[in-house]
Parts: sequence; C-alpha cells; structure tokens
Amino acid sequence: MFEFGPILRTLWRNKTGASLIILQSALTLAIVANAAFVLQQRLQLINQPTGIDEQHLFTIDIKPLGQELFSVGEIQRDTLELRQIAGVVDASYISDKPLSGHYSQSSRSAKNDDMELSVRLAQLATDPHGLHTLGVALEQGRFFNDSDMVRDLKAGKVVVISRGVADAAFGKGADVIGQQITSSGLPLTEKYKQVIKDSQLFTVVGVAADANITSVVSANDGVMFLPFYQPDKTITYLIRCQPSQCNQLMLAVPQKLKQLDNHRIITGLSTVLNNKHETLRADRTMVVMMTAAIVLVSTITGLGVIGLTLIWVNRRRWQIGVRRALGATRFNIVRYFLTENFLVTTIGLCFGAILALGLNQLLMQHYQMQALPFNYIAIGMIGVWLLGLLAAVVPVFRTTTISPSLATRSI
Repeated sequence: MFEFGPILRTLWRNKTGASLIILQSALTLAIVANAAFVLQQRLQLINQPTGIDEQHLFTIDIKPLGQELFSVGEIQRDTLELRQIAGVVDASYISDKPLSGHYSQSSRSAKNDDMELSVRLAQLATDPHGLHTLGVALEQGRFFNDSDMVRDLKAGKVVVISRGVADAAFGKGADVIGQQITSSGLPLTEKYKQVIKDSQLFTVVGVAADANITSVVSANDGVMFLPFYQPDKTITYLIRCQPSQCNQLMLAVPQKLKQLDNHRIITGLSTVLNNKHETLRADRTMVVMMTAAIVLVSTITGLGVIGLTLIWVNRRRWQIGVRRALGATRFNIVRYFLTENFLVTTIGLCFGAILALGLNQLLMQHYQMQALPFNYIAIGMIGVWLLGLLAAVVPVFRTTTISPSLATRSI
C-alpha cells in the first residue's frame, strides 16, 4: 500500500525542498527536450547524403601570372590532360566549388490569373564532363556536348536542369525535354509569356537527379547546369578520383598543370569533404554545445537531487527510526521515499512540459526552429523520472542502514 496521504502532508510541511526538486525537474525537461531536438536536427543535417561522390572529389584553382583571361582552348587542353592521369575517373571545368555554399543563385516569381509560380535555383556552369565528374545521374535526355559550350552566356541555347527545378517550373513529373525555360527558371508557357517576353530562353535537353551540389543544405528547388566557360582570371577544375587515390592525385594534378603551363599559379586546392566540413562548422559546434548542455544539466540535476534528498532524509531520521521500530522493513522505507520522489518529480515534469513548449515557441519565433514533437517531451519525461529516482536511491538506501535505536536517540 502506498501512503499517498502521509507523503502529501509531509511534502506540504517541507515545501522548500520539494519546490527545489520541482524547479530542477521542470528546467531539466525544458532544456534537455529542446537541446535534444536541436541536436537531432543538426546530426541529421550533417549526416544527410548530398547525392554527389563527395568522398572522391577535390578542386584546384589556378590563376595566370599576368592579367589575361583563360581561353577555351586552355581549359579544354587542361581537362583533357587531367583525364589521362592514372587514378582520375573524370575531370571538368566548374564555376563554383561543390558544397562550399558559394554559388550563383536565381529566384523569380510570376503571377497570372491569381496563380503564382516561384522557382529558386542555383546556377552552375560546367563542361560536358561535369555531371559525370560530380557523380550525379542523368534521368532524362542528354548532357552537354562540345558544340553546346559557349564563352558568352547570351549565346547559350541549351540547359540541363535537376528534377526539382523541372517539377517546380513545369509541374510534378512533367516531360520537360525540348521545353523552353529562362535562366531564372520560368517556363515558356501561354500563362507566363508576357512575363518572360524579354528574357533569354534556353531549351531543356536533359534532367539530372536531385543532389545538393553547390551547398550542403539548399533552399533552392535545384540546379540549372549551363554550358558556359566564364571569362574569369581564376578558374576551378573538379577532379573525381578512384577510391584511395585522392591523396596521390592532389600532388600529381598540380604538377601536371605546371608542366602544361608554368606561367600559372595554384591558388587553391581542397577536397569537397573539406568544403562540406567548413560549411557545417557552425552545425558541428552546435552539436557539441547541445551535447554539453544535456550532460551538464543532467549532471547538475542528479547531484541536486542527491543533495536535497540527503538533507531531506537526514532531517527525518527520527521518523525512519520510529517506523523501523514499529516493524517497517527496509523495503517499506525505500518505497516510501522513492514514491515521494516520484510524486515531486512528476509535478515538476508537468510544469516542465509547459515550459519546454514555451521555450520552443521562443526558438521558433527568433531562430526559425521547427515545432518540438511531443515524443521529445515524452522521452525527456521518462529520462528525468529515471534520473530523479536513480539519484534518490543512494541517499535513501543509506538511511535504511541506520538502526532504529540510533535514529530515535534524539526523541
């Protein structure tokens, strides 16, 4: 039989200790539930697949010593020679480093008859080997050939888009091969002809699988690949290696480029994994902080419960002695105090659930957090219950070793 009546009366007479445990339990649940939710989101972001062969890719930036721009012939010669190096799967020119977070972006909306079309995309200029070098599959149509490549984007006629852009522009699952589209992603249809009448149009010749190419996390619908050599002073080559060959190739590729033309300098050399690592630096820091917060708060709560329970129990040594003298077993004493701890913790967790939801609302308003799922609160409640009970076990069991004669000596 659980003596809920005596327990509640005792708690009412010892409101300070009970209030402190209630407060600790509430704060612990609120902090741990939200921290665990943030931690899970960051881990999911860090571990999500990008859709490219990130393990076997690296980029190299080169710049001429003079002020001249690179010619198309130089770029084609370099990439052709790089593909001949043993261990190289493929090599291509690329306008932006994969997973670096730095890329050209286009966003355009159009309204017609109270209907709005909005397409957001990343623009990536590359050569006919770009898609294969990235390790991205082609779902429909074809990729670029040498005749598609242009030096001036205004002379471009064709593009390849990812599935996400195709769905956003033309509708889910639409056949887009041969359709016309602007560089900002708006399709040439009867509804939007007036909106895009002055825009340059490209013919869609291929649809690539969706992949996070330009950034680890993209707010875009997808990528538009452009057959375009940008006239920059610095250009970037993307190299895809065979497994376990990247370290050797990161030494061989710069040497090969210097042999082809020693009037150029290497301004950058990095793996795509390193780009991803740098992009996710803040997220990894957040993982460490949230983990530390969960451990720290849980430790403080556990130590606090131990300390408060010790004080609480020691003040009632005489009560324990009387009960033992009247025939109460050690199990009865342990059960009594653990039930008492359970009731106090439960009250704290009820307040903690409300506090956790309130804290989540603040995070949603100021940091664009998602709504906290109830299962995080439920699991947090179970965790804090167990933490409170385990923390109370040691001091409670210590009191049961006291003989009734010593416990009641002061009576």
